[in-house]
Amino acid sequence: MTNLRKALDRADALGAEGRFFDAHEELEAFWRTAAGDEKTLLQGLIQVAAGLHRLKLDPRKTDGAFYLLDRGLEKLEKTKDFLVPGTLAGLESSLKIIRASGKAPDGLAFGLRAR
Repeated sequence: MTNLRKALDRADALGAEGRFFDAHEELEAFWRTAAGDEKTLLQGLIQVAAGLHRLKLDPRKTDGAFYLLDRGLEKLEKTKDFLVPGTLAGLESSLKIIRASGKAPDGLAFGLRAR
């Protein structure tokens, strides 16, 4: 299993438990050794996890959280060739619902799968 697959699987497990900060921290460990587009992809998911963490901490302060979600999705979109087709669309759909509600979920498996 590649490091990218390990990182995505670990992020899923932590996200599903609502441990977005921990997902962010563990993804950073993989990010440090990554390069190029893989590094950008991981940074995007780190930003999504951080945005969800911020939203969970204080749902009244959506500006910073939504900023991170948006920047993270931009990076993920740029690097979607590393992902199994369709997996990014699932995350985008979940984040639209989260934005509309203004509330972080109790848990969210990101659902991204590396090719």
